[in-house]
Amino acid sequence: MERAEKINSTSTAPAKARVRGVSKNSAEAQRKILDSATLLFGEQGFARTKTDEIADHAGYSQAAIFFHFKTKAGLLEACLEEALARAKANLVPAENSGTIDLIQRLDRAFDNSTTADFFARILVEFGDNSTIRPVYANFHEHLRQLIASELTRETGAEGRRTYLAAASILAMMVGVHAEQRLESARLTRSDFREMLIAVTRLVLCDLGKPVGTGP
Repeated sequence: MERAEKINSTSTAPAKARVRGVSKNSAEAQRKILDSATLLFGEQGFARTKTDEIADHAGYSQAAIFFHFKTKAGLLEACLEEALARAKANLVPAENSGTIDLIQRLDRAFDNSTTADFFARILVEFGDNSTIRPVYANFHEHLRQLIASELTRETGAEGRRTYLAAASILAMMVGVHAEQRLESARLTRSDFREMLIAVTRLVLCDLGKPVGTGP
């Protein structure tokens, strides 16, 4: 409690009121703060979002934010870890589900506008950050390996060729979600999903051919 008072020393509210709900409903407080921060970071960016805005949106005080996450940067890292964990949990391949099914589930995992906006905004803002960039890089590698494993199971192809095919599909997916934000007036979400599946089918067809075989 004393720590919370020191962090938010400019507030005139009693310390007990400022951290109300933290000790009794700690998990709920963290969840609401994370949800609000993810939404506002995605809409406004990290630098432009103030902790008092996050606190107001979540229904808690700034002291509650610092009580749980120590710093604004710590809150951002927690948001990123939570978003990535949720995405990974939705991507466990079903047995013999096929590459198309995996890609569709992967696409749906990032179809949530709040999550997609958060990932896109933070990547642009912190793409060269020594802490944030490795988190994204590791996650993308996790996705490439998932896709490559399913491609191998389905086509029998292995090695570098399959890894590059998986990287191509993932790059297409990242591009599709970025393009959707630019061309939403001309192309629908269904159009972009159809494009992604079409590219995946082409990759599957290509991997099913012996190396050196023409079209």
